[in-house]
Amino acid sequence: MKTLAFLAAALTSLAVAQAQNFTVTLDPAQDGNSSSLPGHGSGTLTLNTTLDTLTFNNITFSGLSAPSTASHIHGPAAQGVSVGVLYNLGSGGFVTLGSTSGSFNGTLHLVTLGTYTVPTQISDLESGLWYMNIHDQPFPGGEIRGQILPVPEPSALPLLGIGVSGLWLLLRRRRSR
Repeated sequence: MKTLAFLAAALTSLAVAQAQNFTVTLDPAQDGNSSSLPGHGSGTLTLNTTLDTLTFNNITFSGLSAPSTASHIHGPAAQGVSVGVLYNLGSGGFVTLGSTSGSFNGTLHLVTLGTYTVPTQISDLESGLWYMNIHDQPFPGGEIRGQILPVPEPSALPLLGIGVSGLWLLLRRRRSR
């Protein structure tokens, strides 16, 4: 019975380690544009570190001042710092270009880009150093931008408390026999 419980706990922790969640909120101010522009967007992403994939979970955008011409993931860069393109989301088939609003889903397979290895990419993504932006004719550098940020994991202390409580109950039950 102990072996079965240990195996279940190990498999659960392995499944949790494989998938990490991220969020993105796109707005004009993050791209250095006037915050009075109406464009915005948001969504979630899931990183699978076993398969080296990044899944877009209903990323939506709207309110662009002109039809979109490009969309990319850039990095590594801190908020407000612009750097080159890592992954092209428009020609990659994720974003349908030519509209002022839209949504996209899909799974991007991470690949080594020159000397930028997948493990380094994952580390930079987990550190919040990637961003997504959507470009259009009036704003060729990007009209809206959003830093891709990790969703905080639940605190370990409540989980530890649950585990200690369960162990205490188990030991108490055995003593009462």
